[in-house]
Amino acid sequence: MLNGIIPITLDHCLIKIWRSFLVTKPDFIIIGAAKSGTTTLYEYLCRHPQIFMSTPKEPDFFSLDQNYTKGIEWYESLFEEAKPHQICGEASTTYSRSHQHPNTAERIAKHLPDVKLIYIMRHPIDSAYSFYAYRLRRSQYNREFLAARNELMEAKTFEEGIAQQSEFIDSSHYLEQIEKYLPFYPQESFLFLFMEDLISNPMGVVTKIFDFLGVDFDIKLMNKEAIVANKADDDSEKFFRRRLSKSIQAIPLAKSASQLLPKSLKQTFYQIGYNFGNGKWTNQEYVPPQMLPETRTMLIEKFREPNHRSSQFLSRDLSHWNQ
Repeated sequence: MLNGIIPITLDHCLIKIWRSFLVTKPDFIIIGAAKSGTTTLYEYLCRHPQIFMSTPKEPDFFSLDQNYTKGIEWYESLFEEAKPHQICGEASTTYSRSHQHPNTAERIAKHLPDVKLIYIMRHPIDSAYSFYAYRLRRSQYNREFLAARNELMEAKTFEEGIAQQSEFIDSSHYLEQIEKYLPFYPQESFLFLFMEDLISNPMGVVTKIFDFLGVDFDIKLMNKEAIVANKADDDSEKFFRRRLSKSIQAIPLAKSASQLLPKSLKQTFYQIGYNFGNGKWTNQEYVPPQMLPETRTMLIEKFREPNHRSSQFLSRDLSHWNQ
């Protein structure tokens, strides 16, 4: 150092260049569909050493205005612990609910023009009912959170639910959701999957994803037992995290201390606490009413033409969706 001036050396330049590459954004996104196996895919991908998945699974950054206004730096921070050799991903199913979140595809294209998109689908009527049942169970223990997202459901039956919240049906119009992205992404940017294949041949589906993402086929991962993710438990864990975070932030010293902990250690503490207290919010099993037969008949006719269009676009026989 001369007279308080730091000389610009090659090392300084290299450090500056290296730091410019520290900003990490996702290389791929699982955009949906809701209740079609996205959590199972997320758990499989979390196992792969070359893949870093966000925590939480669903940041909902590009869909929810209250998250998007936090800024892209907030979103990028979700991937800051990824190692240099890892690709990054997330799995927000709100990204394929265009009626409720019309700006999503355009926002993703603005910030992630080269991102790869994974979209898994299932029988649209079964998906709609499962989505309703999931939302109904959530409404039993997470009313404050749902109300803040305009997702609180007072309806009890499926018939009341689809009348009150159109997204149960809207999100099952798969081709309509895909078409929102096509002005921004070529079809080669998509990997289209089906839940029935994930159930019958999970390793085949996961291998297809690895090939699409360009990561190694991982023998150890394949030899582990199959994953059947329970989204209701996943959501109760999110609820537990929010309640615990609020309690910690109410204690000044604890709040300061928690900010110094790395995310990996926080994750461990959260998991221990959740496992210890699990059952407080999830032991109350709620069984939703079944769909009326006449409702299914009506929905079969409603989805017949959209299913035909999806079948043509995806080059796959989907005639069983009309049953």
